[in-house]
Amino acid sequence: MNLFILDAGGAGLVLFMLLGFMFLAILIEAIMMMLLKYNKPGKTLLDSLVINLVSLGAGYLIIYSLGSLDFTDNEYLNLFVLYLLTVLIEGICLYLLNRTKPLNKTLLTVFVINIITYLGLLILKIY
Repeated sequence: MNLFILDAGGAGLVLFMLLGFMFLAILIEAIMMMLLKYNKPGKTLLDSLVINLVSLGAGYLIIYSLGSLDFTDNEYLNLFVLYLLTVLIEGICLYLLNRTKPLNKTLLTVFVINIITYLGLLILKIY
């Protein structure tokens, strides 16, 4: 079984790895949101915490309903599918948390913050 260290896929990790990755993902994504001028520092940290917990919960629901996070035999394609699911879940969640922000700004933010996170995950997966 392949374990992915992902937002939505984090549900398959050992607890300490999950907590460590989630802490880093929340922090990095909050910093990226600040750099993109999406919100103020405290709000970006709260938003990052909430959207990552929601996508983690979605990962657990996927594992519970499908039995795993392996959608195909190709690990990299699985990673891409999980990236798209994470963007969808976190995009909806972030938009609901910030309805005054333009939808295109929210979508751009979610794409960028998750590209950074998933590039990190890809590097971890390769090594």
